[in-house]
Amino acid sequence: MTSKLGSLFFILTVALIALTGCERAQKVVMDAMPPEDDTIMEDSMVEATPMKIVLLIDYPEGGKDAYVEWVRSVAPTLQAFEEVRRIRSYDNQDPTMSPNRLVEYEFDSFLDMAAYLNRPEIAEIMSDLPNHASDVSLYTFIQRSDYSKSEEGNWPVKGVLLIDYPLGGKQAYLEWIDSVSSITVGPPQLKTIASYDNYYGESPHRLVEFEFANSEDSTTYGELEDIKAIEAELDVRTGSWTQHTFELRSDYINE
Repeated sequence: MTSKLGSLFFILTVALIALTGCERAQKVVMDAMPPEDDTIMEDSMVEATPMKIVLLIDYPEGGKDAYVEWVRSVAPTLQAFEEVRRIRSYDNQDPTMSPNRLVEYEFDSFLDMAAYLNRPEIAEIMSDLPNHASDVSLYTFIQRSDYSKSEEGNWPVKGVLLIDYPLGGKQAYLEWIDSVSSITVGPPQLKTIASYDNYYGESPHRLVEFEFANSEDSTTYGELEDIKAIEAELDVRTGSWTQHTFELRSDYINE
């Protein structure tokens, strides 16, 4: 079993102590700042850039139903706190491929994410997660601004690229992305696209997500000549990359 949960909790706990010296990060930050700094408080302490926790999960052999049942039992608690903006879970379109499941927790800032994970109820659930899966990998991503296409909705199909930059090649990759971003976002089949960098600089270095209204739109998008040309160039522009397509589940949709 593989789990990166423990290292993240340690990092976030150290960060919280360094920032605030106590449990509730946001409250202490607010109490510690002089009143005249209220308007710049958030930016001066931690930039309010969207963050995302990504869990890649494999079910135990024959254990998917038991895993899903466990998720149903903890979903209300996971969604109960104001720090987390949204939680979504997805199954791999190909059930034979790893990872079997993608789970995403979205936050408006690092402080929100840290405060959420610092709650005892959340820490207990996260610590229990490896007992219900055969493999769990956890990553923390910070949103970039490479793409500007976002149609709000619970789009049911999500394409995911996990990318490692070539050695010393991050800037060249970003310049290439800038040159092709208008082509990438142009097709009407694509509803939303967003990119993220790994907050801790580990592998995978980058996450790119493409959302579609249905599988047909996803397939049509991937078969466009301009998109196929961009995808073919990933072999040259990246150190390595993997691609998956996931379908939205209803575990956390109660809005």
